Amino acid sequence: MSRAGYSVVAVSSRTPASARQFAARIEGCVAYTDFQEAADTADMVFITTSDDAIPLVAASVQWRAGQGVAHCSGAASLDVLETATQQGAVPGAFHPLQAFSSVENGVRSIPGITFGIEGNDDMREYLAKMARDIGGNPVFLKPEDKALYHLSGVMMGNLLTCLVGLSAEVWEHIGYTRDDGVKALVPMMLGVAHNVATSGIPAAVAGPYPRGDIGTATKHMEALASQHPDLLPLYRELALAGLHLAVEQGLAEDAENLFRQILNDSRNSE
Repeated sequence: MSRAGYSVVAVSSRTPASARQFAARIEGCVAYTDFQEAADTADMVFITTSDDAIPLVAASVQWRAGQGVAHCSGAASLDVLETATQQGAVPGAFHPLQAFSSVENGVRSIPGITFGIEGNDDMREYLAKMARDIGGNPVFLKPEDKALYHLSGVMMGNLLTCLVGLSAEVWEHIGYTRDDGVKALVPMMLGVAHNVATSGIPAAVAGPYPRGDIGTATKHMEALASQHPDLLPLYRELALAGLHLAVEQGLAEDAENLFRQILNDSRNSE
């Protein structure tokens, strides 16, 4: 935001050293040990804590009428800012749909991402402009949509990363390390991302299921059952859940039925 011309004037954190490190990155930003002092300095305040801490932080500040306050949770709606709203503050939500591992990587990964936004008309317009100014794409969400919206991000971020870890650990069963598996699979992930971005879904879905390779899927199931049975339920349920995408690509009905039989037989034998 600072690089886009916004005046970032204050920061506060439960860890003073963290606030100082943040302030040192932005000219004119002051680190405060007290949340109230930071809030008093700004016209627009962002609460970027964990989700459960948002209402506690909001309740710890005396807000001014007309002051803006937005949280950055993807799952929570505006009700977590109720104490601020009761004091006349204008609530909003501004959630970056991205997985962040560090400040440096986070800043680099902002352009092109989606921001989930909530608020009244003025707040939505303000936050949407801010999202566009820093290179993002705003989408407007209803309170009842937040959980599913956030769930999609967790599946693509947190759970996808877990899937990478589990896939890499399969390499430990063929004489290599998990790090070897990660090294081998990351280029494939990048290729998959490119395919999805350029070809879309379902065209980017590849592998034995859209090809109708029944024998290959059978070998997968047998190998997992004998060598990595703990991974078998995950593989099976992912394959079943995504089989309709293979059908959209033209997988024949008889092949689909065979796949379902193989996968369901595994579930029943368990």
